[in-house]
Amino acid sequence: MRRTLTPKTNLDTLRKDAKRWLKAIRAGDAAAIARLRESGMKLSADPGLRDAHQALAIEYGCENWVALKAAIADLALDRQSYAERLDQVLRHGWDGDPAVARRIVDRHPVIARDSLFTAATCGDVEEVERRLARDPGAAIAAGGPKDWSALAYVVYGRLDPVNGVAIARLLLAAGADPNFSFNDGWDNSFTLVTGAIGLGEGAKPSHPQAAELVDLLVAAGASPFDTQALYNISIVGSDAYWYDLLWRHCEAQGVTDRWRDAVSYRIGGNRPLNPLDYLLGNAVGQNHLERAEWLLGRGANPDTPHAYTGQPVHALAQLSGFVDMAVLLERHGAAPVALSGAQAFRAACLRGDEANARALLAADPRLVANPALLLAAAEFGNAPAIALLLALGANVGGCDHEGISPLHRAVQSGSLEAANLLIAAGAEIDRRERKWNGTPLSWAVVLGRPRMVEMLAPLSRDLWPLVRLGLSERLDTVLGAEPDLANKVRAQDDSPTPLFNLPEDEDKAVDVARVLLRHGADPRIRNKRGETAIDAARRRDLDEAADVMESWRHDA
Repeated sequence: MRRTLTPKTNLDTLRKDAKRWLKAIRAGDAAAIARLRESGMKLSADPGLRDAHQALAIEYGCENWVALKAAIADLALDRQSYAERLDQVLRHGWDGDPAVARRIVDRHPVIARDSLFTAATCGDVEEVERRLARDPGAAIAAGGPKDWSALAYVVYGRLDPVNGVAIARLLLAAGADPNFSFNDGWDNSFTLVTGAIGLGEGAKPSHPQAAELVDLLVAAGASPFDTQALYNISIVGSDAYWYDLLWRHCEAQGVTDRWRDAVSYRIGGNRPLNPLDYLLGNAVGQNHLERAEWLLGRGANPDTPHAYTGQPVHALAQLSGFVDMAVLLERHGAAPVALSGAQAFRAACLRGDEANARALLAADPRLVANPALLLAAAEFGNAPAIALLLALGANVGGCDHEGISPLHRAVQSGSLEAANLLIAAGAEIDRRERKWNGTPLSWAVVLGRPRMVEMLAPLSRDLWPLVRLGLSERLDTVLGAEPDLANKVRAQDDSPTPLFNLPEDEDKAVDVARVLLRHGADPRIRNKRGETAIDAARRRDLDEAADVMESWRHDA
């Protein structure tokens, strides 16, 4: 049987169809079984809803259920109004979804010809040429949902990897302003150069033709010295490519003095530093050796204070255990900062200088009691420093003011060696910090640290990540010892009990639900939105797990 998707196809209807089909298969209905075989699926000894979903997807010409849902989502886009689709396409480069915008354009290519703005966004060179020939002044106008120029839609857009430079040339030739900018809402000026390079707080990707666009914009009159672009570069990545590109343009124009001007071209921080010194502070604090060397080679002050902490950057390097960075600064003329007391002890520990650390500790045994030391070593993933601090008597359970432990920080760093040292020393596996109420395992899940998850999961009793990961055997072990955890409530959460947090995989969700129910989990508990775990499962398309919970409710 082959079926065709239409704009009226409804995912909820398909879910119900799959459930009815599965029920008939399990009842031995010959027609239902024949239909399954006709789809190319084999009848398993214990067919599940996942099998019915897969077979239904095949009937609609899709590879799997996920692809079927994506196809239905595309049809949902077709049901949107033209204005809604247009808005999403033009917004995608700033506060929209590039993937959705791409799907809209693929399904509705006519959008590219709606205006000069959409033609520029979508990379339609011929349409841009046609519109400029008819109205050259359109290159100067602003419009669309962001009230940008067409050139801004080019450099902030990410839909067209090929024609951005060609279209930018056409727009500039027609009079587009290469110095167009807008306020981001926080009194920061975002220019066209900033848009092409991207990066920044949201770690946005650079335009596929970013370097060529920057060259073109600067040649047309855009300033190659761009404080927002420099800031955005400084917090993403670690190489000096973009610094070097902008510097070369400044050098060609004879304006490299702006990099040393703390009055007119300050980037940020709490102190009036020039851009080179500000950027050096960021590089030192992140141990970006390549960037630091590049900045020092252009005149950054190796003795500059950090823009936010006020510490000399040489001291910051020492206190972070960045030995190579401290050496680099000294090679460029930094006056070595002599540390004393607690700071000297921290620096000795983080650089692994046991003899000096022990001598300082002998003079003041209280030094090792500061929890910031082990937290810093763990945050940097500095296993030798952790080993030394533990040997000197540091408290493995010492936390900061938010309850974040060294094990949390080791997870953040991604260092398995650091985490193993802390665990061997008795670190509390399921310590919850107060900021996000997370354990080290939940941090590992959120931060995408699969090897850390693999190490922590067999040790953890935190049901929420164990449930989300679908670790049925570990859950069975934990709940066998502490069955009350099955109904432990987190009142502040939309997922108040573990049953609300089932894994995305349908088979794992069913297995986990059965384990939880077997140990007394109650699917009737409601979250603050009034949903039960059954409701939440159905909303997430986990219908078979919802059926398992429904059966428990009826049998209870």
